[in-house]
Amino acid sequence: MKSINSKDSCVENKVIKNIDLSNRLIALIFVLSGLMFVSNTFADDESDIMALINQYGDLETDLEAQGKLMRSDRIHIANGVRQTDEAKNMANQIAGRKAGESLSGGKTEFVTTIEDPVISIHGDVAVASFLRWWNVYPHNQASNASPPTWVTLVLIKERSGWLIKHTHQSLLLGN
Repeated sequence: MKSINSKDSCVENKVIKNIDLSNRLIALIFVLSGLMFVSNTFADDESDIMALINQYGDLETDLEAQGKLMRSDRIHIANGVRQTDEAKNMANQIAGRKAGESLSGGKTEFVTTIEDPVISIHGDVAVASFLRWWNVYPHNQASNASPPTWVTLVLIKERSGWLIKHTHQSLLLGN
């Protein structure tokens, strides 16, 4: 049987302290490396949301494709009307667009301008606000521009990426 002397006890305490220090150092490295990637994650999310906003504007000519950017439970508020049935809302928008194009004899083209975007990310939820207007080119008719409109989107991050949950549009001249 080995006897324990004070020298052995002192060495054992140093080993325990070194192990404890090593564990703390490893934990600190993990925390710091995680913090390095957090800002990159938000930066990536912000650029993904900005790309979705631009795609949302670019797809104004193709409402069926634009509808794929929305959640099925999206709420849409525009022109004093609140619509909570996204499928019916998109069906009405598409039918209205087709009726207008039928009257003009061809497809209407939209060129969307988006200005002053502000994006705020809160985990898997984001709010984006921007000013939007269209230059509209109806078939066989003079072009025109829509009035500038403030648009606010609430987006939810899902496995497939960011989707629009809520859209609120308000003319620049008033609420």
